[in-house]
Amino acid sequence: MPGVVMDNTNIGGAGQGSAIHDSRNGMPSLTPNINRNSAFGDSHVGRVHINGMTKNAVDPSQAEDASTVNIKSTKSMELPELPHITQGFFPFSKLISRSVQQSWNDLSDLITEMADIKVSPQEQNSLQLPASGKSFGNQSPENLRKKARILDFAHAKRAEFIKLLVLSQWSRQAADVSKLIDLQNFIRTRHQAYMGALQGIGDMKRDLVQAQVANPDLTTALEVLSKGKVSSMSDLGYKPPRSLTGKDTLKRLQKINRIISVRLALYDSVPRAFHSYSIHDGRVTFVVPDEFELDLSIGQEDESSQLYFVDIRFLFNPSSPNLKGRIFNEFDVKINDALRNNGLSGCFDLLHSLVLTNKINILFKQAMELARGLWYDVLRVELLHRTLVVHYWTQKAGAKSWLEIGIKSGRICGENDSYRHPNLGLRWIRDGQEVDSEEIEFNTKSLSMESILRSVIALHISHILSSAYCIISESLLYSAGRLSLQAQLTRTEPGDCGLTIQLTESRHLSVSIEPMSGASIISATPSAQERLDNDRSSDKSSAEDIAARVARLRCMAAIDEIESNVKMLGFETVNPRSLKIDFRRLFPNNVLRFSFFWHHLWERNWIVAATSSMDGDNWWVVQLQTTTTAESHSVFDASTHISSTLRSAQAISGSFFHVNQNIGYPSFADLGHYLSGILAVHTNARYLADLQTVDFYPPLQRLVIEPNLQVPEIFMRYEAANIPEVFRIALPSGLKSRVRTKGTIRLAFHGVDPCKKVATIVAYGNLLIPIKAFSALNSTRDHSLVFQKRGTGFAIRLLAPPGRPVIPKLMENLQRLDCILSIFECLQRKKMETRSLSLSHVTFAYGPEKDLLATLKIETSMPSSSMELDPIFLASRTKSLFHLRLGLSFEFPNPHRRIQKSIESTLNHSTTDAGLDTVAELLLLTLPLMRALDQILMNPSNRQPLRVQVTVRNAKTFQIHYPGQSFRFQLVATHHLSHMVWILKELSSPKERSSQDQLKLRLRERLYNSKGDGWRGLGNGVVAETGKVGNLLTELDRCFEASSTPGLTPEVKASGSKSFSQQLTAENGNVEGTLSESATLIPTPNATSTRHKTGDTTQNADIIMID
Repeated sequence: MPGVVMDNTNIGGAGQGSAIHDSRNGMPSLTPNINRNSAFGDSHVGRVHINGMTKNAVDPSQAEDASTVNIKSTKSMELPELPHITQGFFPFSKLISRSVQQSWNDLSDLITEMADIKVSPQEQNSLQLPASGKSFGNQSPENLRKKARILDFAHAKRAEFIKLLVLSQWSRQAADVSKLIDLQNFIRTRHQAYMGALQGIGDMKRDLVQAQVANPDLTTALEVLSKGKVSSMSDLGYKPPRSLTGKDTLKRLQKINRIISVRLALYDSVPRAFHSYSIHDGRVTFVVPDEFELDLSIGQEDESSQLYFVDIRFLFNPSSPNLKGRIFNEFDVKINDALRNNGLSGCFDLLHSLVLTNKINILFKQAMELARGLWYDVLRVELLHRTLVVHYWTQKAGAKSWLEIGIKSGRICGENDSYRHPNLGLRWIRDGQEVDSEEIEFNTKSLSMESILRSVIALHISHILSSAYCIISESLLYSAGRLSLQAQLTRTEPGDCGLTIQLTESRHLSVSIEPMSGASIISATPSAQERLDNDRSSDKSSAEDIAARVARLRCMAAIDEIESNVKMLGFETVNPRSLKIDFRRLFPNNVLRFSFFWHHLWERNWIVAATSSMDGDNWWVVQLQTTTTAESHSVFDASTHISSTLRSAQAISGSFFHVNQNIGYPSFADLGHYLSGILAVHTNARYLADLQTVDFYPPLQRLVIEPNLQVPEIFMRYEAANIPEVFRIALPSGLKSRVRTKGTIRLAFHGVDPCKKVATIVAYGNLLIPIKAFSALNSTRDHSLVFQKRGTGFAIRLLAPPGRPVIPKLMENLQRLDCILSIFECLQRKKMETRSLSLSHVTFAYGPEKDLLATLKIETSMPSSSMELDPIFLASRTKSLFHLRLGLSFEFPNPHRRIQKSIESTLNHSTTDAGLDTVAELLLLTLPLMRALDQILMNPSNRQPLRVQVTVRNAKTFQIHYPGQSFRFQLVATHHLSHMVWILKELSSPKERSSQDQLKLRLRERLYNSKGDGWRGLGNGVVAETGKVGNLLTELDRCFEASSTPGLTPEVKASGSKSFSQQLTAENGNVEGTLSESATLIPTPNATSTRHKTGDTTQNADIIMID
């Protein structure tokens, strides 16, 4: 009994003695020390109080003796102490502290609540003072509510503390109340003991009634034993029935059968469920499918008499085959009562309801056995009245699923059909929603809770997998048939349900659901990473969760397959985090996985990306813009791209591989080849797009790898008039620039050379002029230009690492081709025969017999830095990047090799009298002269002294010096009578030729005043035809041979040769130098071997000087 005690209270009070502490129930209690002398009175008082009655006092001595005797007897009969009750007591201080704490908490809540109440400011017109002069304050509803709330709080707490005050006053008398509680408890305990004794006596009296035995009837027993009968029992005179034979028995049974047949056909109302019956052996057997067979018979021939129960057999399993004993008797009584009261309809209702209830109980027991066995902790079974509720997948998160098996009324709302009767029905709640249960395999004849559960779970799993199938099949990869997706569903066995999903060409995934727990199981072949298997979301449905996990695994498998195979081809994986670029914004939202790759053959500002989603796998080319130019390395250094920015990105394929391509090492090798190709092509297309001055097709969005892994081609429009200014090349003087090629150039990728680490891109075009003769002129040394044998086509080979544009080089080569074609036309006009053509040189033959070869070299200079060729840099540049220069070389024994430098200087001059036409004329003009000089300067024995020196001032001016005779002559080509002639003049001073009078006379007679074949004297000089100048020089040389003057000694020759070889002077802006005969014989490397073959025949030839 609860109570409150004061702390440190002396229950005995003053003058009552010390307190006795009791520790019953774990609480200290105080028991007073009672002064028992007060119960017997005082010895000095004349009367004694006994039970509230007062008696007169007696003699003092007698009173003393009586007092002594009573005290001694009381001490000898002292009773035990009453049990002390302390349960439920607690200190008053604890009550006060709890009340104070609660008041503080309530006050804090009140303050918080009042702070949330916004008090609106009072209007000015409401601030008028009343007649008393005292203001009412703010009378807004919010302020009044705050005041009322404070007042209510104060009143409530005041009432609570008044109660505490009352309790404090009461607890000061807690010791006396505790005694009263102990006494009340003792009285109640005694009262219960008395009542228990009375109850026990009554029960014993009642039980003894059944134990009574009647007295034996000895008289009747003696009569029975002696006479064998009892005279007191009357004899009715009945005769025992006659025993039936087999024939009689058969007749009786047949008669009963007829009576039953007529009765059922004419009189009794047979319910619809009993329409299936048979009459045999004097009974009728009603059959209710899947429930029972009931045998009934008659007791009388009267059609109004009732039918009687004979036997019953249940037609479902599991059930008792035959009823015996007490159960059979119960059935007999119940069925007969139903037949008597309600006929066959009442009998059917009774048995039908009994069977349905029995079936539910059987299923309940089976479900409980499953829940205690293999299905432990995954099933929850409940039986509510006559409804069995089985919860499955109880541990699965999300909406719950369960199955209800109960009795349906059989009636349909709005219909009145007396033939319908209750039946056993199912109600399926799947993921919190009721669904149709028609497909559940529910066999009411052979009851099996496990089969029902398996069917329900199989249908649930089929629903989940079919939903996941629909979600996945909506993806483009599976709807287009590029990847296979198969579902195996069943209505009975959940373990046979599953999805088979093709992740990639070589990897497959199977999805199933564990029947007992409902957990989805995903297994990949070969096994994928398992870290995503536990990545499940409780917010999604099972089908959506499976579809999401399959999508992640498929994309992960596709990227993993690519990464593991392309690394064997030299590709390097690039970590996107190191580039500090958010590529998530670059790719579409449906991309789940992506990876970046780089190859050591590529430029460092280009990478490729592989992205994977459920709609397709794509390759992307990504261009990075770096602030610095990184040197080429075999490893991708992310530190050089820390400050990189994303310049462009474009999808280049709709799949990783061709649809019909077998996945293997050859296919990946082809993939690496074509990735380099598409990168090379895309680089040039991006360059053209950034230039914005050259049209091309297809656009970047359509520049993708074709389905058969073919690298696309670029068609660009090339027009000389529309070439950007920075790419224009000025042709040398004499070459005419005109349109010679058609306007479309096709760029095609032709592989990668791993040795040179370059990609080969070929530019195809067509000329506007026929090129039948060009195909035979293809150079055997330089294969950068090839002409078609038939037609007008040509091809230019361009080499560059993948990722570096070849457009600048293409612009240069196309203009080089224009220059070559111009040179070809010029040579044709000069009737020179072209032997070979290439972008770097043109070899042609000239002379009367076309036996002399010359090579025109075409050289261009362009920036070596890729930054200078960037379209952003070129946009602000107006000056051309290219400079073209022509060179000329002659092979041994071409006589023009002696004047090669002079002809080259004429070739590149920008004046009107320079250029290729002038050089061609010079070659034809100077050929006879150069051949004649070869004859004069020939020294077969290589031991003859030096006789003559030739100095070339330019291609039309020569000085001939005979140092032994101190004679100098000048040979100049000039116009005379509208045609070119050579004029020979003597330049020697009178001092030099003072001692050569005889030689002077010979020259005057044979040259100046004479004439010969193709030449004639002019008195002080000689004029010769261009083709006959050799005759003039031969005659001049004969004059000096006839003089018989010895030549220079070897010492003089050596010193003269040394002085000539050291002489380099600049005169009239032309380079002047001295070259020995041996030096002029090495104009090109091809002449080296020839010079060595000549041996010593040319070692001591005369010197020709080139000014």
